[in-house]
Amino acid sequence: MILTLLFAFSACKKEEGDLKVNQEPETTFSIKEINLSGDDRLNSIVSLEWYGKDPDGYIVGYELSQDGNNWFYTTKQDSTFQFSLDGGADTADIELYVRAIDNENAKDPSPDYLRIPIKNTAPTIEFNQDLSPSDTSYLVTTIQWKANDLDGIETITGIEISTDGVNWTNISRTENTLSIVPINASSSGVTQGSIYYESSTNASSHVLEGLKVNDTNKLFVRAIDQAGAYSQIDTSETFYLKGKINNTLLVGGVPAANAGYASLLQAANVPFDFIDYGSNSGENQPAIWNVTFRLLINQYDKLILYSDATGFINGYTNVKGLILEFAATSLQEFANNGGKYIIASAFDHDTEIDAFVGILPIQSVSTKNYGDARLYRKNGSFPAEDSLVESNLPNFPTLTASPINSSAIALSGVGVFNINTADSEVLYEAALSDRRPNVAWPDTKIIASGRRSAGKLNQVYFSVQLIELNGQSNMPNLIDYLINTEFN
Repeated sequence: MILTLLFAFSACKKEEGDLKVNQEPETTFSIKEINLSGDDRLNSIVSLEWYGKDPDGYIVGYELSQDGNNWFYTTKQDSTFQFSLDGGADTADIELYVRAIDNENAKDPSPDYLRIPIKNTAPTIEFNQDLSPSDTSYLVTTIQWKANDLDGIETITGIEISTDGVNWTNISRTENTLSIVPINASSSGVTQGSIYYESSTNASSHVLEGLKVNDTNKLFVRAIDQAGAYSQIDTSETFYLKGKINNTLLVGGVPAANAGYASLLQAANVPFDFIDYGSNSGENQPAIWNVTFRLLINQYDKLILYSDATGFINGYTNVKGLILEFAATSLQEFANNGGKYIIASAFDHDTEIDAFVGILPIQSVSTKNYGDARLYRKNGSFPAEDSLVESNLPNFPTLTASPINSSAIALSGVGVFNINTADSEVLYEAALSDRRPNVAWPDTKIIASGRRSAGKLNQVYFSVQLIELNGQSNMPNLIDYLINTEFN
């Protein structure tokens, strides 16, 4: 019995001697210390690496902590940290601990420690030069900026704008495109400006002070971060802000027709404001049509727009299109808001019209290519008579051709189209010829149509320039009737 017990004890002692006690891992940051101060401190975004060793096993993970009590687990051996500073502080010393965990879940009992001296970095902001105001802005100025902060974009707590660099207006920091419109569109001199963000149809609660209408302006912008640090101020180019004078806006897209339209409206006793979108490759056209143009035309009650088949390249989007295509969305909203317009625009027979067919009272173009359609005027004995443009409606005078090219005997390529009679009506049909004066045009002859609201016309479309239908000097009478009777 005694021998057995001794043997058993001896055996137990031998097995116990063979057991190995797990050894804790060790952990080390890849950098021992960061001895930086003053302006040499790191910004608040810091990249760090660490590693662990285990003498009798392997590392399965790590834990990180800023206070030695609350730990965050990770399997990574590197990370980029974004540390925050207390509000108002521009420097801080961040404490960071790391400890390894081995395959038996043992943790380094003496975590490695690193003091990280950081500083706040002031934000930056600058205007987008591609959306800089042009030399002259017509009632609406649209600007865009880009803000950044090395400490993280979310550390920017405010964006401010000013007209003088002294008196600042706090604006949204989540939007980076805004348009400024005088609160009273007909004002002149120093006034307040309403601020519209992005493509919003409603003015924000922010109001810009010191806007000068019919005078030169310059805009200033700056950003502020959570530490109270301001960016350098960026300044826009100087621009002239032209105000509203009349209730009718004339938008020109055909430079050769500008003088003729001005004369027509003057003869029709229609006071108007004018903006030229056709000259110099469309340099006055808005960069963002559905922002700037939409806000512009919504300051008016009535609009006359004339354009042609010329394509323009938008300098902001690099997209090429017709003025009608660029303007379509804004015109639709203008009409929905009660605006009334006359559009005179020609486009090629093979033009895809889906983009703007909704804003024009047309359904489709003629089956036959209307490049062959001619509207002749009297030329001695051949042709002996003017080809007439006639309406069945009262107060719509008979019209005849008056080509811009005074030596031409006909308008060529007259755009003819069909309408949807459910929502549109024919205003004018033309006695067209198929190339030769004595060959009648075999397809639809509609060249003008309209839509009504509450019994009165509110949308009028001509496929021919109005100044080219004034052979009998009746066009001023028609414009007078449309603007001052139908549109009132």
